[in-house]
Amino acid sequence: MGTATSFQAHPRGQARSDVTYSCSSPGVELISAKENFGDGYMGDAMEAITDVVNELQVRMSGEDIRIKMAHKVERGGSVGRAKLGYLNVRKDFDGRLVNTIDVDPVRAPLIIWAFEQYATNQFSITQLQMMLEDQGLTTRQSSKRAAKPLSSSQLAMILRDPYYTGVIRYKGKLHPGRHTPLISKELFLAVQKILDGRNRKGDRDRIHFHFLRGLLYCAECKSEGRTSRLVYSQNKGHGGTYEYYVCTAKQRGHCLMPSARLDELEDEVARRVAAERFDAEDIASVREEVRRSLVELQAADQEEKDALRTQLKKLEAQEERLIELAADGTIAVEKLRQRLEYVTLQKGAITEKLTRTVERIRHGVDKAFAFVDLLEDPAALYKQLPDNVRRELLTAFFTRLDVQVTDREVSIGVERTELNAGLHDWRAQHRLSASAHTPTKKKRASGLNKPVLVGMTGFEPATP
Repeated sequence: MGTATSFQAHPRGQARSDVTYSCSSPGVELISAKENFGDGYMGDAMEAITDVVNELQVRMSGEDIRIKMAHKVERGGSVGRAKLGYLNVRKDFDGRLVNTIDVDPVRAPLIIWAFEQYATNQFSITQLQMMLEDQGLTTRQSSKRAAKPLSSSQLAMILRDPYYTGVIRYKGKLHPGRHTPLISKELFLAVQKILDGRNRKGDRDRIHFHFLRGLLYCAECKSEGRTSRLVYSQNKGHGGTYEYYVCTAKQRGHCLMPSARLDELEDEVARRVAAERFDAEDIASVREEVRRSLVELQAADQEEKDALRTQLKKLEAQEERLIELAADGTIAVEKLRQRLEYVTLQKGAITEKLTRTVERIRHGVDKAFAFVDLLEDPAALYKQLPDNVRRELLTAFFTRLDVQVTDREVSIGVERTELNAGLHDWRAQHRLSASAHTPTKKKRASGLNKPVLVGMTGFEPATP
């Protein structure tokens, strides 16, 4: 037997002098001044009963906490520390201070920007994380941790979190929250689609970044029925760093097109942008056509609302069927949770559309007018813009740029966006009509319709 050692145990937050632990080697014996049940079977029985009661109290306390948290979530309250982009604050409601969630005026705009940029499908998470770091986005400082830039994994978790749409995910279900949504459910679903697609394809982040990345395709491969992108590369050699684009198929031995020097590519892209210019007469004609289109689109708004309501009813019926499958136990719980969550987000997105179809039409038309402004002198505008905004201008004009490299020169063929193609088609028809001396009523081009004017992706023309 070793020497027994006695010491006082102090439970957290309170000193206790009524409990003494006697420790001896090799065994350990607990001796309680309050609960000394003695030896024998009665002492053992009392000790067992006390353990059961203590365990019951712990479980009851835990269950009480879970119930209170569930009730809070059901009433729209947020549990735990505020998500990045929000703040835990105390506000006065009817003379009573209440803990609640408020929008972080510093970080929230950057979180919104991150969702919008990722939805363009032009940036990887790593690239977006670097851009956010450059703009100063950091985690919140705490007593134990200093503020630091967001990591790629933290950014990925934010992009997957439906909390930013105004809902709360708790115990596998989504509940409407009282906090202010930062993004629409439609934008959130668009981001999820890109994330899911990249996970399936195993898309990797690239170390290097250039504003043309992701827009350039190999014309040589296109002529042979393949789709191959050009990837940006930097090589260090004698005299400095050399930048160029090379076909991904060439890297695998399937393409013979030479690499394209970056400076030649940039010059050719600038020439293609300049070729998008409209003259003053065409600009005035397009503006008048857009005004007429607005009147027609507003008249068709009710038809779209009816279609959305029909879609909403189908989703509600689908939700009911999923609940029935859950009751029958014919579907895995995790798969059921994912389907129900997706249906809930879709219903929310449709509800948002029902409340703002007219606003979307007006917003789309406003963007169409702004886009027409870009066509007045795109070359001058492109020259003045920084690289990141140049990319936005390019994606407003083109969906892809097909690069052909020969021994003598670099040439680029373009595929225009739907709106840009519609405006150019309309101009061609308008000129053809004028040259043929047909009736003065202008023929509508297929581009100036509701899907084009309303469905413009988030390019906001920059002010030079």
